[in-house]
Amino acid sequence: MEGQIQNKQKAAADETRSMRNPAIRTMKSDVQELFKTTKPSLIQIIGKEAEASREAYRPENKRNYKTLIIIAGALALLASAAGVFFFFYPFGFSEDKIIPAKPTLPPPYFAVETSRTISMGAEDRALFLRLFTDSYKEPEREGQIKRVVIKLQEGERERFADLHDFFEFYKIVPTKNFLGRLSPPLMTFVYYGRDGNRVGFAIKTNDPDRTLADMLAWEPSLLTDFRPLFFGEKSGTSIIPFEDRTYRNIDWRYQKVFDDKDLGIAYTIFPAKNLLVVTTGKEAMETVINRLFDAR
Repeated sequence: MEGQIQNKQKAAADETRSMRNPAIRTMKSDVQELFKTTKPSLIQIIGKEAEASREAYRPENKRNYKTLIIIAGALALLASAAGVFFFFYPFGFSEDKIIPAKPTLPPPYFAVETSRTISMGAEDRALFLRLFTDSYKEPEREGQIKRVVIKLQEGERERFADLHDFFEFYKIVPTKNFLGRLSPPLMTFVYYGRDGNRVGFAIKTNDPDRTLADMLAWEPSLLTDFRPLFFGEKSGTSIIPFEDRTYRNIDWRYQKVFDDKDLGIAYTIFPAKNLLVVTTGKEAMETVINRLFDAR
């Protein structure tokens, strides 16, 4: 009798503790219990699942989810702020501006005694004409060649002039497709001869035969088109046609404007380098040919 009373008291105490600290019910445990006690219908299973879901999301269990949501939101805001910072930093926040790299001066095609660099805006024709004329008129010893490097500014970008720029400054209009067969760099120079200073340029050609044909087709107007390269030095009144010349087995063409003065239009294509050379004097052309042989 006494043992039965003690068992009843223990059962009552267990029931009281169970009521005070009920276990959190889950969908799995409820459904398993339902199958143990009865043969449930689909509606009963769904009902048990809904009841277990409500139990899991009681107010005291929601605190953990709210904490996770707050942490995730904070991380998302930090990531967004970091993305905005790194996107705008190069444009607005950086004190160090990106400076375009300066172009590297290419070597001359042949030896020169001196060199001068002139700089101007890509559209500043007046400044170019003044600076190039100053370079042309600078005194040097007879027989020397001075390279004139033309550097152009386009905003923050800096580059060397090509033949298109040179022709644009002097308003020289070449024949069709002429410039398309040529490749930079352009080398402009001044030769100091017995009869005065003579200007010239040299540039590589991708198609020597066609470039020669272009120059032959241009001959009727070359003297008129290249007259700015005489720098005010007056030419003769008679029209003397182009004639073939040969120097050190290099063929070249020359149209002189005086019988007794070395001034005119001379051009050749130096075969070893596929180089188009144009000068305003016979002596200048022969000196350049000599130096091109030395440079091979």
